Amino acid sequence: MLLFAYGSNMAAEEMAEFAPGARYLGPARLPGFRLELRRRSIRWGGGAADVVESDGDEVWGALYELPELSLLDRKEGAGFAYQRREVQVEHDGQPAAALVYEVIDKEPEQVAPTPEYAALLLSGARERGLPAGWLRELESRLRIA
Repeated sequence: MLLFAYGSNMAAEEMAEFAPGARYLGPARLPGFRLELRRRSIRWGGGAADVVESDGDEVWGALYELPELSLLDRKEGAGFAYQRREVQVEHDGQPAAALVYEVIDKEPEQVAPTPEYAALLLSGARERGLPAGWLRELESRLRIA
């Protein structure tokens, strides 16, 4: 199964810990969605990333092939914090069906991330070679006051 990761799961260190069998396939784009910080994370002590449907927008992230999701489901609080959703991403110019984790009960306003969480997202995006324009967009979105 394919997983589109757009938050902390972009980072190799996170995936090695919570999805040790994951194989990174490359950058991918999720059209029709916008990145927002709509979850107050207990683990991080601040805002955590979410994808929200939004015509004309896009989210860049990392595409993985995974043999199973049980550890990642536990990390993401599948069923009470995040839910899995099937989406269409673009990878190497081709459409692909992938799973994405999306926040179940979204905060009414975006929640500022901790500096540690923001740094992990940015380093994961750089590590995965996401486009320069997306890196600038991500930096901007992580400066929520």
